[in-house]
Amino acid sequence: MKKVRVRAWRNVIAVLSAVVMLLSGCAKKTESSENKLIIGYAEGVTAVEDPNAFSNMLDQAYEDSQQSGIALEYKNVAYSSNGFDFSCYFANALDNQYDMFIAVYADDALTDQVFLSELIRPGSAFDHITLTHALPPGTNKCTVAFTQIEVVDGEQMIRDQALIGVEFHVGT
Repeated sequence: MKKVRVRAWRNVIAVLSAVVMLLSGCAKKTESSENKLIIGYAEGVTAVEDPNAFSNMLDQAYEDSQQSGIALEYKNVAYSSNGFDFSCYFANALDNQYDMFIAVYADDALTDQVFLSELIRPGSAFDHITLTHALPPGTNKCTVAFTQIEVVDGEQMIRDQALIGVEFHVGT
């Protein structure tokens, strides 16, 4: 059984990526006579309304990244003799604060969904699942999505998600 904690660094990375894209995509690039890349100044820009806005956004992204994320608890192999019914272990770890659902995909493009659970509470686990269609004999590399749900203003919203690879073995 594996336990993994996924941190929400993606907020910080997203902000930094946006800055890099803005700098690389919006600025004029010219080459000097020495063949060195020089980035020119953009025209038609306006002054920043709040000089602390960017710093505040980075501070908030960092603070968000320090939150707990998803605690994953699972076995990375599932077994079946008929391709439909699998012995497995996928849990909403007790460390989590939110309900989650689990989806299993039989392809890399995440288009062949073979299992979708309803919500499970923290501290609950699946020890067996039945797929919507059979997997072929042998080892099938599937993707399992753990998706946390948060209720905001009475509406269910995705809070966080983590994808893992699991081998689904079919055979006797």
